[in-house]
Amino acid sequence: MRRFVLGAISAYQRYVSPYKGFCCAYRIHTGRESCSALGFRAVRRYGVIAGLAVLRRRTYLCGVAHRRFSPVHGRPHRRQRGDCDLGCDLPGDFNCNTPASKSCSSIFDFANCCECGSCDGADRKRKGNEHEQYVYLPPNTASKRTGGK
Repeated sequence: MRRFVLGAISAYQRYVSPYKGFCCAYRIHTGRESCSALGFRAVRRYGVIAGLAVLRRRTYLCGVAHRRFSPVHGRPHRRQRGDCDLGCDLPGDFNCNTPASKSCSSIFDFANCCECGSCDGADRKRKGNEHEQYVYLPPNTASKRTGGK
């Protein structure tokens, strides 16, 4: 099992990570090794279960560093957000404004009759990040080594 996990991490480092377009936020902020490098070392040293527990903690800290130090982007454009004006313009007998709309075809039973034609996404409630302001992230050690440059 350990060889499989180490092989998966190595494959990620070689074939996915260089092409994904961004790098580890924890590494950028602290100057330490990336999450995948720490995960590889932890699995090799402590085994799969304990190594993945170390990696899980690090990826949490990486997410905190990303949310804390990445630039804040404005709200996306209305079309990018998932809102549109399709309304309930369903063809044929699937008019949602009629009283008989409760008896939609079995094709549309998996969704609400009036929602099957719209592109509104489900309301996603974001997890509160108020507790993350108290999470300790070590200072950047790379700037200390290079004399603050």
